[in-house]
Amino acid sequence: MREEIRLGNEALAQNDMATAKRHFQHLLDHGGTHMQEQIAGNRLREIQATQEALRTPPLAKPPRRRSAPRGKTAHPKAPKPSEAICEVVDVK
Repeated sequence: MREEIRLGNEALAQNDMATAKRHFQHLLDHGGTHMQEQIAGNRLREIQATQEALRTPPLAKPPRRRSAPRGKTAHPKAPKPSEAICEVVDVK
């Protein structure tokens, strides 16, 4: 039964999930030591989690809030210094 774990781990290293799954399931079906069965069960759960992650599309990001277009603000623009109206005051 150690052979099934070794073959399953080799298949996982080559990303051959189906073959790895078959080897680990074979060990569980035909029995092994308590430790071997724990290893096989853990590997099968890891394979299942990996397959589910590949099937499930990533969550979409929420739409971004767009700010108002530049130049269209509610506040009036301050005049440029060259456009400022100056009042001439006589000093006596």
